[in-house]
Amino acid sequence: MKRTLIVALLVLVCGGALLFAQGQAEGASTKLWPRTQPVVTVGFGAGGGTDTAVRPVIAKMEEYLGETINVVNMEGASSAVAAQHVLNRPADGYSMFATGSAPISGFRVMGTANSSWTDWVSWHPFVGPAALIVRADSPMKTFDDVVAYLKSKKVNFGISGFGVGPHVLVEAILGIAGVSSPNYVTGGSCRNAAVALIAGDVDVAMSTFSSVVDFVKAGQLRAIAVTTPSTYQVDETLKIDSITAVLPGSENIPQLSETWPIFMRRDVPQNYIDKLTEAFLWAIEQPEIVNYAKKQALDIAGYYGESADRFLSFSEAGYAWTLYDAGLASKSPAEFNIPKLSNWNWDVEKAKISK
Repeated sequence: MKRTLIVALLVLVCGGALLFAQGQAEGASTKLWPRTQPVVTVGFGAGGGTDTAVRPVIAKMEEYLGETINVVNMEGASSAVAAQHVLNRPADGYSMFATGSAPISGFRVMGTANSSWTDWVSWHPFVGPAALIVRADSPMKTFDDVVAYLKSKKVNFGISGFGVGPHVLVEAILGIAGVSSPNYVTGGSCRNAAVALIAGDVDVAMSTFSSVVDFVKAGQLRAIAVTTPSTYQVDETLKIDSITAVLPGSENIPQLSETWPIFMRRDVPQNYIDKLTEAFLWAIEQPEIVNYAKKQALDIAGYYGESADRFLSFSEAGYAWTLYDAGLASKSPAEFNIPKLSNWNWDVEKAKISK
């Protein structure tokens, strides 16, 4: 009787262990990343426009997926260093990349990376304007004041980096206004450019508005104009002029407003793209993300799939030729068959996608 009881207990213990192991194996098999935690490499410093745009969305995607996604920052060459790092990793779905839509649009013409939107699938949570900013105590109170000051001498002008959205936008704006390029001072992020402005290291700056909106609301900085198609109502008390209202001929500038996508190599297994799309669409509908966008003066973009490809193709046409026409690019967009905006055609451009 005693021996029978011991045998029965052993059977129960072994059976329980087998069921536990089977459960563990099934749990691992349902994970999107069973081997280790994936990594999103942000191409700019912590606290900058790209970093602050993608982290909240990634956190909600983690919640949906029930898995941890690590986020690291890797600065260099306006995010080209981070892009190349991810491209050098295996196409196994464990490595992602985040930057602005502007920097990736300039990689090839700037000679920083041999990569373009055709190499990636992307998810764009937000779109937002850039702002021309000065210190709150600056004598420059209007756009015309800024133009006059820039024409008077070589001014120290703060930007996050060369070839990024605010840099290209200000070059386009200055070109229309008939102002030569100032002495650019790069800060590594839009936030740092604003901090340099507050510290008096630069006289004027151009930053993504989302990364400096708190400084503007706190009265430390003054936003002279934003790259929106109409007056920008931040809240009940704060209203900022559109660049189109203060600069004749700038009607197309708002079309180049930036997004901050999360990228994955286009040649990864399709299940990663499908599951991340599912998580992304859920994340951007959550109240925390909607409220975050409102607080940061951003709009929900929600681009993915073909809409994301189309947007990036159009963005590349605008940014690449703006950089080249301003004398800032090392190579002509024509070398890469990048059309001018006037010749851009999505049916032609989407044929460039190899997958």
